[in-house]
Amino acid sequence: MSVKFHHQFFSSLSEVMEDVQRNGTWPTTFVSLPSAGLDPHWHSEEVHAYIMEGETDFLDAGTGVRTTVVAGDKVIVPARTLHAEGAVKDKVVYILALPEALDSESFLKMREPNDLQS
Repeated sequence: MSVKFHHQFFSSLSEVMEDVQRNGTWPTTFVSLPSAGLDPHWHSEEVHAYIMEGETDFLDAGTGVRTTVVAGDKVIVPARTLHAEGAVKDKVVYILALPEALDSESFLKMREPNDLQS
């Protein structure tokens, strides 16, 4: 499956929370600090990422395409989809929504590309 991008999807926190409720997902806040970006990886669960502040890009490793995202955009990363967050200059604030509540060790565990075949 491919990473899905919805540009200018929301304009307020209340709109994000309405979408989270509509999808039956569990929200949490996540902050990415300045970095050169992540290596391609995947997660066991689908992730809905609402960009609340900042700018970065996401690599859809299946297609090789990088897409810029900014505040107001929503990114859906299907379970077991190789992807990577790009460079962060200042910080990016996300509301991340998952299909179930997870403990801190399981939450968004980054899995290696080679493990995807398992």
